Amino acid sequence: MYARNTFRAFGIAAVMACGDTSALAQVGPNAPAIFATVNLSYIARASKAGKAALARLEEAGKRKEVEAAARAAEVQKQQAALQQEGGVMSDRARADLQKAFERLRIDFDRFRQDAQAELQGMQSEIEANFRLKLIPIVDQISKEQGFHFVFGLEQSTMIVWANPRLDISDEVVKRLDAAP
Repeated sequence: MYARNTFRAFGIAAVMACGDTSALAQVGPNAPAIFATVNLSYIARASKAGKAALARLEEAGKRKEVEAAARAAEVQKQQAALQQEGGVMSDRARADLQKAFERLRIDFDRFRQDAQAELQGMQSEIEANFRLKLIPIVDQISKEQGFHFVFGLEQSTMIVWANPRLDISDEVVKRLDAAP
């Protein structure tokens, strides 16, 4: 659940920034710009590094879900006790039980917020580390094949269609997997 959107946050600028912009200056004003596309989500799902990162994120998410379920069960148990026993308790005892329930509920809400923030932080760190590995590879392929621009397919660009032969994602995966 947490890993599905993991690599969507990459922007075109991150991929395009790796290109050698001096090549643009060497091209005349009427010469066509040469571009390629890359599917970052595919690279994340297909490469060894991406699979490992997604697995770590998934595992962390599952651990947090298990802990959240246990805490939610405790909140439900406390709420049931309050509802069942609240009518036969003294006002003071009922108020104490109500306060304990509220503290438990607030702790549970904080846990969920903290868990979500922790997972988002982990996702950002994974993306940054993945980008550090990915950018030099895209840069190398772009220089070898003479690309002036590399567009990410799933980012919010105005690319409506691109020739599949221009997609360098498989080559990026091969080189990423071969990298130390």
